[in-house]
Amino acid sequence: MNRFKERGRTQVRPALPPALGVALVAVLAAGCSDGTERGPIAEANPGAVPPIVETLGSARHVITTAPGERLLVDTIPPRGGATLLWFAGRPTQQTPDGALVTDGSGGLIRFDPDLKVRRVPLVLEGREIVSATGGPDGTLWVVDLNGDVLLARPNGELEPQLKSPFNYSEIGADGRGGAWLVRSPVRFAYAIEKPGAPLLARIGPDGSRAGTAGLARLPEHILLADLDNAGRVAARGDTLYYAPFIRDQIVAFTAAGDTAWIASRALPQSTTEPRFELQDGKAVIDYHPVNLGITIGPDDRLYVLSTTGFNDGETFETRLDVFNRTDGTLLRTATLPTISPTLAVDPTGRVYLLDDLRLLTGLAPADREAFAPFDLERLTGGRMNSDHLRGSVTLINFWASWCAPCREEMPALDSLRTAIADPAFQFITMNEDVKVSDAQAFIDEFGFDFPVLLGKGDLKATYHYFGLPYTVLVDRDGKLIQQWIGYAGPDQLARIRTVIDAELLRGPSGGDSHQEMDHGAH
Repeated sequence: MNRFKERGRTQVRPALPPALGVALVAVLAAGCSDGTERGPIAEANPGAVPPIVETLGSARHVITTAPGERLLVDTIPPRGGATLLWFAGRPTQQTPDGALVTDGSGGLIRFDPDLKVRRVPLVLEGREIVSATGGPDGTLWVVDLNGDVLLARPNGELEPQLKSPFNYSEIGADGRGGAWLVRSPVRFAYAIEKPGAPLLARIGPDGSRAGTAGLARLPEHILLADLDNAGRVAARGDTLYYAPFIRDQIVAFTAAGDTAWIASRALPQSTTEPRFELQDGKAVIDYHPVNLGITIGPDDRLYVLSTTGFNDGETFETRLDVFNRTDGTLLRTATLPTISPTLAVDPTGRVYLLDDLRLLTGLAPADREAFAPFDLERLTGGRMNSDHLRGSVTLINFWASWCAPCREEMPALDSLRTAIADPAFQFITMNEDVKVSDAQAFIDEFGFDFPVLLGKGDLKATYHYFGLPYTVLVDRDGKLIQQWIGYAGPDQLARIRTVIDAELLRGPSGGDSHQEMDHGAH
């Protein structure tokens, strides 16, 4: 089994090979052909095995090891309407206005059926949104990092409603104006769970607690109850679907909270329950992720994204399973060549594997948010303000001398800076050290010669970042294109380079032909 050593948090990081970044720029430049013939959606699986079906109590148990069909995933973007189900590995929530998903840095974005992206305006005031779904009358239910459940009004204002009963939560719509809360598979706390605690908790349309479903498991190592019960939810009609994070199960609950069916695939990486183990004198949690997300497609089938099996600590593939949501029968399955897929499905059940960067860089410049203005002292003397960004595609890195990942990231960003010869590109940094001498010592140690602006510990109040290093890309009009929190190595650097190159292709104010290239409507 994998042994994840990071205490209290699990995180799947996206990866994009550098070669794919080059290919993306070529696609942006060349477009897609409308004349491409589509192949079949699925093909018969010659190794299919009939499912094993049992009834235990009132619940149907279905085990499918090899479904009747192999799903054939289309890699050419859809020409018509399709629903985005996953974005960069994060499951979306469906609303009347489109597919809603967190942007990975505390905000929200929405994709319409043409896969055009719009940023959701929210008055965050420093909050980090970790999950959101549709609410009543055009509102949104959101959960922040502190566990507060809030209602987002159409004007972007957030109204606190109640505290989640779980330490860290994710949220899913119930289809009736309310929502369901589940323990988060991304973050968890070491806490003792009370016997009889609910597995899932419902919020009514008025913001009150309105029921529960299932009972939380109590593991032998009781401090791991959060992880043991973590998962994700989806709902349609009177049925609620729960996918445990570390177990090979999909559970359907009736409106009364009773178990309707339980489906499994006999996956070997399923964890009976998580446990602490000692390694080199340190406590390590022994478990393996299984279900990474669950959602319902426009074809009314249940889609589940999972890991593919055991590995040596690095996962480069995922598995997509398609279930009949009424009885839990596994219909189709496919292996995807990425841990963080962006997937759309059309009403016929055709699945599209898309490029998340292409979707994001297709955001119309007019819809981008303005980067907060600044007027800061330079480390070398003089000042620089926001006007210096006009006309350039600018990469801005926030850092501090005491930030360990910054020491690894900064030389890589400096190499990226020197590798981009386009005069329309510039790179600047904003330093958060209170003492100017600390920033100077860091720069002198590495011999950097890029512009360093001095924030003197005051930048976070303006830019509300959630950790260092923090990197943003700003367009020629001073608007935010994309942002990255932390440093994930060469893969992240390749992603940054890809977005920079795509934006440089747009030309001044998006004035060339590339501005019409939006997400595969070609």
